Amino acid sequence: MRLRNILILVVILIALGGYFYFSSRPEPPPPEEKQLFVWLVEQEEIEHIEIALLRDGGSQAFLKKEDRLWYFDEPETPQVDMQRWGGGIPLLLSGPAVDRVIDEDATEEKLAEFGLTQPRMAITLTMENEDILYIKVGDSTPDGINYYIQVPDSNAVALVDYTWFDVLSRLVKEPPYPPTETD
Repeated sequence: MRLRNILILVVILIALGGYFYFSSRPEPPPPEEKQLFVWLVEQEEIEHIEIALLRDGGSQAFLKKEDRLWYFDEPETPQVDMQRWGGGIPLLLSGPAVDRVIDEDATEEKLAEFGLTQPRMAITLTMENEDILYIKVGDSTPDGINYYIQVPDSNAVALVDYTWFDVLSRLVKEPPYPPTETD
Protein backbone atom coordinates (compact mmCIF):
# COMPACT_ATOMS: atom_id res chain seq x y z
CA MET A 1 0.00 0.00 0.00
CA ARG A 2 2.82 2.34 0.83
CA LEU A 3 4.52 1.64 -2.48
CA ARG A 4 1.30 2.40 -4.30
CA ASN A 5 0.93 5.80 -2.57
CA ILE A 6 4.56 6.68 -3.36
CA LEU A 7 4.05 5.81 -7.06
CA ILE A 8 0.90 7.95 -7.21
CA LEU A 9 2.78 10.87 -5.64
CA VAL A 10 5.69 10.42 -8.08
CA VAL A 11 3.28 10.45 -11.07
CA ILE A 12 1.56 13.58 -9.70
CA LEU A 13 4.97 15.23 -9.17
CA ILE A 14 6.08 14.41 -12.73
CA ALA A 15 2.80 15.74 -14.15
CA LEU A 16 3.08 18.97 -12.14
CA GLY A 17 6.74 19.36 -13.16
CA GLY A 18 5.86 18.89 -16.83
CA TYR A 19 2.99 21.36 -16.57
CA PHE A 20 5.21 23.91 -14.85
CA TYR A 21 8.00 23.43 -17.44
CA PHE A 22 5.76 23.94 -20.47
CA SER A 23 3.63 26.73 -19.00
CA SER A 24 6.53 28.84 -17.75
CA ARG A 25 8.67 28.70 -20.92
CA PRO A 26 8.98 32.11 -22.55
CA GLU A 27 7.27 32.46 -25.88
CA PRO A 28 9.66 32.70 -28.80
CA PRO A 29 10.16 36.26 -30.01
CA PRO A 30 8.23 37.22 -33.12
CA PRO A 31 10.24 36.84 -36.30
CA GLU A 32 12.18 40.00 -37.09
CA GLU A 33 10.99 41.93 -40.08
CA LYS A 34 13.66 42.10 -42.72
CA GLN A 35 14.96 45.67 -43.05
CA LEU A 36 14.32 47.10 -46.51
CA PHE A 37 16.62 49.56 -48.21
CA VAL A 38 15.86 51.96 -51.07
CA TRP A 39 19.06 50.68 -52.70
CA LEU A 40 22.01 48.83 -51.27
CA VAL A 41 25.64 49.05 -52.39
CA GLU A 42 28.95 48.55 -50.61
CA GLN A 43 30.15 51.91 -49.33
CA GLU A 44 33.73 51.06 -50.34
CA GLU A 45 32.60 50.78 -53.97
CA ILE A 46 31.30 54.36 -54.17
CA GLU A 47 33.81 56.41 -56.15
CA HIS A 48 32.03 59.69 -56.92
CA ILE A 49 29.14 61.48 -55.22
CA GLU A 50 27.18 64.40 -56.60
CA ILE A 51 24.40 66.03 -54.60
CA ALA A 52 22.25 68.75 -56.15
CA LEU A 53 19.56 70.76 -54.37
CA LEU A 54 17.45 71.44 -57.42
CA ARG A 55 14.88 73.78 -55.88
CA ASP A 56 17.31 75.73 -53.69
CA GLY A 57 20.06 75.83 -56.27
CA GLY A 58 23.48 74.55 -55.49
CA SER A 59 25.35 71.33 -55.77
CA GLN A 60 28.46 69.69 -54.49
CA ALA A 61 30.53 66.80 -55.80
CA PHE A 62 33.04 64.59 -54.05
CA LEU A 63 35.46 61.97 -55.30
CA LYS A 64 37.47 59.22 -53.70
CA LYS A 65 41.10 59.20 -54.73
CA GLU A 66 43.69 56.42 -54.76
CA ASP A 67 44.48 57.04 -51.09
CA ARG A 68 40.82 56.01 -50.38
CA LEU A 69 40.12 59.47 -48.88
CA TRP A 70 37.37 61.81 -50.03
CA TYR A 71 38.05 65.13 -51.76
CA PHE A 72 35.95 67.90 -53.26
CA ASP A 73 35.58 67.42 -57.00
CA GLU A 74 37.01 70.87 -57.74
CA PRO A 75 40.11 72.09 -59.59
CA GLU A 76 42.20 72.30 -56.39
CA THR A 77 40.49 69.22 -54.88
CA PRO A 78 40.82 69.93 -51.17
CA GLN A 79 40.24 67.00 -48.88
CA VAL A 80 36.94 67.04 -46.99
CA ASP A 81 36.96 67.83 -43.28
CA MET A 82 37.10 64.36 -41.76
CA GLN A 83 35.48 65.61 -38.53
CA ARG A 84 32.29 66.34 -40.48
CA TRP A 85 32.65 63.66 -43.13
CA GLY A 86 33.85 60.72 -41.06
CA GLY A 87 32.82 57.39 -42.49
CA GLY A 88 29.20 58.38 -42.21
CA ILE A 89 28.51 59.98 -45.58
CA PRO A 90 29.44 56.97 -47.76
CA LEU A 91 27.57 54.78 -45.28
CA LEU A 92 24.44 56.95 -45.55
CA LEU A 93 24.66 56.79 -49.33
CA SER A 94 25.28 53.04 -49.47
CA GLY A 95 21.59 52.48 -48.85
CA PRO A 96 19.05 54.33 -46.75
CA ALA A 97 16.63 52.25 -44.74
CA VAL A 98 13.01 52.36 -45.83
CA ASP A 99 10.50 53.56 -43.27
CA ARG A 100 7.67 52.45 -45.53
CA VAL A 101 7.05 51.67 -49.20
CA ILE A 102 4.37 54.03 -50.48
CA ASP A 103 3.84 52.77 -54.02
CA GLU A 104 5.44 49.87 -55.92
CA ASP A 105 4.73 51.41 -59.34
CA ALA A 106 3.73 55.05 -59.08
CA THR A 107 2.10 56.80 -62.02
CA GLU A 108 3.39 60.15 -63.28
CA GLU A 109 0.57 61.84 -61.36
CA LYS A 110 1.62 60.11 -58.13
CA LEU A 111 5.28 60.95 -58.73
CA ALA A 112 4.27 64.60 -59.17
CA GLU A 113 2.18 64.44 -55.98
CA PHE A 114 5.25 63.22 -54.07
CA GLY A 115 7.45 65.95 -55.58
CA LEU A 116 9.48 63.50 -57.64
CA THR A 117 8.87 64.93 -61.11
CA GLN A 118 10.64 68.09 -59.93
CA PRO A 119 12.68 66.73 -57.03
CA ARG A 120 14.17 68.72 -54.18
CA MET A 121 17.40 66.74 -54.31
CA ALA A 122 19.13 64.67 -56.96
CA ILE A 123 21.99 62.36 -56.05
CA THR A 124 24.29 60.68 -58.53
CA LEU A 125 26.50 57.87 -57.25
CA THR A 126 29.22 56.51 -59.50
CA MET A 127 30.58 53.15 -58.47
CA GLU A 128 34.10 51.80 -59.00
CA ASN A 129 32.74 49.47 -61.71
CA GLU A 130 31.32 52.59 -63.43
CA ASP A 131 27.70 51.76 -62.62
CA ILE A 132 25.71 54.92 -61.94
CA LEU A 133 22.76 55.33 -59.57
CA TYR A 134 20.47 58.32 -60.08
CA ILE A 135 18.40 59.07 -57.00
CA LYS A 136 15.53 61.54 -56.71
CA VAL A 137 14.30 62.88 -53.39
CA GLY A 138 10.95 64.65 -53.43
CA ASP A 139 8.87 66.52 -50.89
CA SER A 140 8.63 65.88 -47.19
CA THR A 141 5.58 64.10 -45.88
CA PRO A 142 2.85 66.31 -44.40
CA ASP A 143 4.08 65.55 -40.86
CA GLY A 144 7.67 66.42 -41.85
CA ILE A 145 9.09 63.18 -40.47
CA ASN A 146 10.00 61.57 -43.80
CA TYR A 147 10.86 62.39 -47.40
CA TYR A 148 9.58 60.67 -50.51
CA ILE A 149 12.34 58.98 -52.46
CA GLN A 150 12.17 57.21 -55.80
CA VAL A 151 13.91 53.86 -56.01
CA PRO A 152 16.61 54.09 -58.72
CA ASP A 153 15.60 52.71 -62.12
CA SER A 154 12.01 52.19 -60.99
CA ASN A 155 8.77 53.99 -60.25
CA ALA A 156 8.64 52.63 -56.71
CA VAL A 157 8.38 55.28 -54.00
CA ALA A 158 9.50 54.86 -50.40
CA LEU A 159 9.89 57.01 -47.32
CA VAL A 160 13.23 57.81 -45.69
CA ASP A 161 13.79 59.60 -42.41
CA TYR A 162 14.12 63.40 -42.58
CA THR A 163 17.54 63.29 -40.89
CA TRP A 164 18.97 61.45 -43.90
CA PHE A 165 17.87 64.32 -46.15
CA ASP A 166 19.07 66.97 -43.69
CA VAL A 167 22.59 65.52 -43.43
CA LEU A 168 23.00 65.30 -47.20
CA SER A 169 21.54 68.75 -47.92
CA ARG A 170 23.92 70.23 -45.35
CA LEU A 171 26.84 68.95 -47.45
CA VAL A 172 25.70 71.36 -50.17
CA LYS A 173 24.59 74.26 -47.98
CA GLU A 174 27.58 74.04 -45.60
CA PRO A 175 30.29 72.10 -47.46
CA PRO A 176 32.73 70.20 -45.23
CA TYR A 177 35.81 72.18 -46.22
CA PRO A 178 38.82 71.57 -44.02
CA PRO A 179 39.35 74.19 -41.33
CA THR A 180 41.72 76.98 -42.28
CA GLU A 181 44.70 77.87 -40.15
CA THR A 182 42.90 80.98 -38.88
CA ASP A 183 39.97 78.92 -37.56
